[in-house]
Amino acid sequence: MRLAVASRNPGKLAELRRLLNGHPWELVGLDAAGFTGELEEPADTYEENAAAKALAVCAATGMASLADDSGIEVPGLGGWPGPSSARWMGPEAGDVDRREGLLAEVERRCPGDRRARYVCVVTLARPATPPLSARGETTGVLVPPRGSGGFGYDPCFLSDDLGITFGEATAAAKDGVSHRARALAALLARLAGEGA
Repeated sequence: MRLAVASRNPGKLAELRRLLNGHPWELVGLDAAGFTGELEEPADTYEENAAAKALAVCAATGMASLADDSGIEVPGLGGWPGPSSARWMGPEAGDVDRREGLLAEVERRCPGDRRARYVCVVTLARPATPPLSARGETTGVLVPPRGSGGFGYDPCFLSDDLGITFGEATAAAKDGVSHRARALAALLARLAGEGA
């Protein structure tokens, strides 16, 4: 089955392809799926944003679509930035800007509590079928950037599971414990439960 990935993030597409390798899906990017619209994230929750993107791509292309919404949450900041992790500094900011900005906020507002968690919700939208969603999380601590792997906040996220940052981890190591991997595993379990 061809599955349109509702994301323009090349790192995320590559990660999803790795995580779903061995499953009978051909993951295609938005251009290959023929989707030329904008991906809106209109809500304040991961669940609503993932569903909005997956349903929009499915409706526009007629293809099954997989979307995720993910973010990093800092308990010492009340769970911020959460679903706005990729947007809170505006559209011109890059990964380095957001990492530096988040670390500065932690240092200013909660220097003694650097705990963090990555959260991901994935949604599968299929024509004439109710969408399915699942959630995954992984915990760690924010540290000055280490390593050049991954994307987003990965170089600052010291994984509780791995003992190194996601920026230092190999793709295989990260894929074994990441929030996205856990969300996809939960989604696949739900699909198996419905006989898909």
